[in-house]
Amino acid sequence: MAALTLKTVRPALVRLHRYTGLLLSGVLFIAGLTGSISVFRTEIDAALNPDLYHAPAPAQPLPLSTILARLEAQRPETRVTALLYRPPAGRAIEAYSAEQVAGGTGPVEHEIFLDPATGRIQGMRPTEGCCLSRRALMSFVYRLHYSLDLGQAGLWIMGLSAILWSIDCVVGLVLTSPLHQPAWRRAFWQRWGKTWTLSFRRSAIRITFDLHRAVSLWLWVVLLGIAISGVALALEDEVFNPVVRTILPTDPPMTDTQAQPHPVTVDQAESIAAGFARVHGHAERPAAVLLDPDGATALFYLFSNDGTDPAGLGSPMVTIDLKTGQVTDGAMPGQGAAGNLVMQMQLPWHGGRLAGLAGRIVICLSGLVVCMLTVTGVMIWHRKRQALRMLPPAARDATRP
Repeated sequence: MAALTLKTVRPALVRLHRYTGLLLSGVLFIAGLTGSISVFRTEIDAALNPDLYHAPAPAQPLPLSTILARLEAQRPETRVTALLYRPPAGRAIEAYSAEQVAGGTGPVEHEIFLDPATGRIQGMRPTEGCCLSRRALMSFVYRLHYSLDLGQAGLWIMGLSAILWSIDCVVGLVLTSPLHQPAWRRAFWQRWGKTWTLSFRRSAIRITFDLHRAVSLWLWVVLLGIAISGVALALEDEVFNPVVRTILPTDPPMTDTQAQPHPVTVDQAESIAAGFARVHGHAERPAAVLLDPDGATALFYLFSNDGTDPAGLGSPMVTIDLKTGQVTDGAMPGQGAAGNLVMQMQLPWHGGRLAGLAGRIVICLSGLVVCMLTVTGVMIWHRKRQALRMLPPAARDATRP
């Protein structure tokens, strides 16, 4: 009965897979190519712009407050929103700022690079730049990847495309199986096993079909994970997190409000965040901070002794209220209910850092595979369309799914 049911719905699944693939082909090709590049975007950007990124390692890192003060002294109009203040050895400090320009309609965002030994500005560039100069290239590629460089509208396009792609991944897997055979019979697995193989002794169109089907099967788990995490990153608060909280148990954010409230400096807030993380099993100190525009909170992240992104589920994230000195929001990787772990997994999976360098290489290659799958899918559709046009009208109607 199950096999019969699947056979009857196959024509609808074929249509769904075909037209979803055609609809998403352009977006997926761009996302796959730019995503493959973006996995190593920092390394590529540093190679293109060594004068910005490279700096001698200091004998003693500057305190966070000193870095902020020296940056403000050089650019009084700057309001720092993010700061990677303990970079890897040989790298400059990276700051992101918003500056109000006279006559402008809104703040202009800049990326500023500082000498970690002195706090001196050694270079800067706008965060929104077009398009192919060495200064702007990697930022532009990354914006294309997550939003098609279309702002909030682009995020929705990418998020909805990722939802459709997630569904299409499941549909594609079902279509590879021999639906006329029950799954509990040996013949099912023998026949399905052949769909996992590549044969280069066939015709060009058969090789194209084999590439499209077999490669997608071998990387199916990775590709489905990329699609789902794409939803999480584009529509985190709008779609992904509410759905996860609905279907899986989640724990509330960790807090620590026991201490007597009192205003704290940014250096004291850093120590509080480090102590909070240490109590929960993370001995590393934070290397980066997000600063609230109104100066109310500081979110410390990238807890790492060497300033590099850790493998696995990522880094703790600890928010300190600068007016009270209390931890208002804490998230520890690997801790929490099932829903928390699922939400923590999305960014490391999408960038490959879940498995360190090996994972980043797999995700980089998977981006190229997505490009290949979109091209071969369009080729297969075009070839079948041509073959259908060559049939007599009666036979053409009989062969339509």
